[in-house]
Amino acid sequence: MTESVFLGTGAAEMYPNPFCGCETCQRARRNQETRLRASLLLDETMMIDFGPDVCAASQHYGAPLDKVEDVLITHTHDDHFNAATFSILTMTNMTHPIRFHLSAAGLGWVNTIIEQQKPTGGTFGNMLAGLIAKEKISFHAVDPYETYEIGGKLVTPIKTIHHGYGAGETAQNYIVRFARGTWLYAADTSLYGEENLAFLADWADKRGALDTMIFEGTFGSRALPENSGHMDAYQLCRQFSDLRRIGALDDHTRVFLTHINQVQHFSHAEYQQYMNIHAPANVIVAQDGMRI
Repeated sequence: MTESVFLGTGAAEMYPNPFCGCETCQRARRNQETRLRASLLLDETMMIDFGPDVCAASQHYGAPLDKVEDVLITHTHDDHFNAATFSILTMTNMTHPIRFHLSAAGLGWVNTIIEQQKPTGGTFGNMLAGLIAKEKISFHAVDPYETYEIGGKLVTPIKTIHHGYGAGETAQNYIVRFARGTWLYAADTSLYGEENLAFLADWADKRGALDTMIFEGTFGSRALPENSGHMDAYQLCRQFSDLRRIGALDDHTRVFLTHINQVQHFSHAEYQQYMNIHAPANVIVAQDGMRI
């Protein structure tokens, strides 16, 4: 597989929210605009996030996961790290183990639920303990701003302020260098502060602009306070301006939006139009099943 596949481009509540009757959700149904919970199949052997919809998306979009060896976990929230998806592995005759990579604080939370729930059958922790014992999965901590060789790719996590379930856990964005260039996957996140901008400025000074960026656009038309842990359309444009200013983004950089919810009021076309007018970048609002 030479293309990457968006297995989902929605936020935690899906798009439309199946239980919501607001006008945004009704319009999405009329227009058949649907978004499963966000995940990206980077290539045959690596994916980002392991939420509740990835198996259904794999079937629906013809993107098998049988060769996946490494999964980068942004954080431990259920729409990114989900028991239902791990349960499929308990019923799979796997030909190789899958390695999961996440922050040290996220791994601390995983180890805690394993320890607390291991004696109790049917729990998430019990299931993970069984998968580990059978060598179907393993977990590995990756620290921000350090570079790791993972499955033949170079992976560098970037710290964000979006909180996960673990004590002190915040989501990690990932820079991945592989055969198709240097990519940044940024969900969940917020406006980058001085530390991240300085890191990316130094990166760009040494290596040039990134080739592809995939950013969360969760709240679209709905304005957020700063440091909310998510992004709206206006903040995204600020982010792109900052990244262009420091040289991490230039005219050749492809930018995609994912992780979009129904609390905001943009349709897909309206979101794309906003980006076309306001974004200082070549932005495409991604859709489920899109191959890039």
